[in-house]
Amino acid sequence: MRFQAFPRHLALLALAAALNACGGGSSGTTAKPDATAATFTGTTPDTSSLIDVDGARQTLTLPGGAALKGMGDALIVGDHIVVRSFSDTTVIQNGNQVHPRTRLSVLDKDGALVSSIDYGFTLAAGYLGEWQMLPSPDGFVMVQSGPGAKLLHFDAQAKQIGGAIDLYPGVAPTSTTELAAAESSGAVDGNGFWLVTTFSLLPVTDKTQYLLKLCKFDFDGRQLTPPFEISTSALHPRVAASAGVVLSSWLEGGGAMVAMWPKGLGAPIVHTLGTSGALPYPVALDTSGKMGVLWNGKASLSSPGGVMGVALDKSGIAVLPADRTDLGQETLSGKWAGNGRSPDLDAHLYKGSLLLADVVVGSYKVGDPVGDVLVLGDYGVGTAALSAQKSTILRIKLTGTDTEFGGTAVIRQLMFDGHGVLLVGDEHRLVMMRIKRN
Repeated sequence: MRFQAFPRHLALLALAAALNACGGGSSGTTAKPDATAATFTGTTPDTSSLIDVDGARQTLTLPGGAALKGMGDALIVGDHIVVRSFSDTTVIQNGNQVHPRTRLSVLDKDGALVSSIDYGFTLAAGYLGEWQMLPSPDGFVMVQSGPGAKLLHFDAQAKQIGGAIDLYPGVAPTSTTELAAAESSGAVDGNGFWLVTTFSLLPVTDKTQYLLKLCKFDFDGRQLTPPFEISTSALHPRVAASAGVVLSSWLEGGGAMVAMWPKGLGAPIVHTLGTSGALPYPVALDTSGKMGVLWNGKASLSSPGGVMGVALDKSGIAVLPADRTDLGQETLSGKWAGNGRSPDLDAHLYKGSLLLADVVVGSYKVGDPVGDVLVLGDYGVGTAALSAQKSTILRIKLTGTDTEFGGTAVIRQLMFDGHGVLLVGDEHRLVMMRIKRN
């Protein structure tokens, strides 16, 4: 889960950049990182018995040796991985040089670079926002998650198919009477994807109010449901879906809100969620419609803070231990021994467990200097509260040179059957490690 805003460019580099699909980039290999695993007792079901690093870390580079910088996201597409990262093209914004994240690189299932295409600003002229990648039957799609509502199609090798489709009508920048799409989040479910989108009148000011609508589209951009308005004052929407159940979340009036839409119900059920103002991230906890919410909590006298999470019942109410009535103790990161560096979370369902990955700041061992530590956590998913489930934690410390990450560290864990690829990127490089579970 992750979404920030970045620019894009002019159609100048379209031919040279978009045809830059070359095979076989190189990688720098270093010693195997230090790793410490532990299993903590909780309720059943069990999680993976062991997580471990399989081999040395590698720094992935493009053909010719240029670094793959600024990873924004990564997605499994068939038996490959597609990574979205900085384009070589730049624009000056507020005096700073900014890259759009429109380079799409294909890795094989072992993390080796297969090809890379730099789309620059050719995907949506003048667009300065982000994209979200979603798997589709013929490859994957990308949807604007910043201002706008364009849908793009790509094959499994990250080559664009056709042109852009507007999921909602475009609005001229000079319009003052039409609602313009401001921020979106999508989740695939069955024959299409759910999109939760905020809308506002233009121009945007500090008093702008954002309507929130939820709609399901097929992969060709046709509406499968009418857009449902679920809030009149929403910020930072997110959505997850499983087996026809949809859970959206957002911030409203300084607090967290969720809307649970059980399969077959006529409209979503809306609730507040006591995250103390932290942004909620919805997540599917199984393939049968069980849903949950994660957030980054602040430490206080009544809460340990850190990565926190709850499962929700069918009405969208948080499932808590019998002796608790608030969410302040529902931490999942109590054994991580570090503080998360970013509000961004990486969370996936895999073989009945919830898998989390994060970059935290802490000491790897007692007496070690404080620095970046990578954390992988597998959590059981049962009928009890998430905080009571059994978990397996792996803490990883990079060894040798370049053991710390820059200011925009992003981590993604991509799981195939029997093994996984861990990617950690910042504004300077992309590090890859193979992960195994026994």
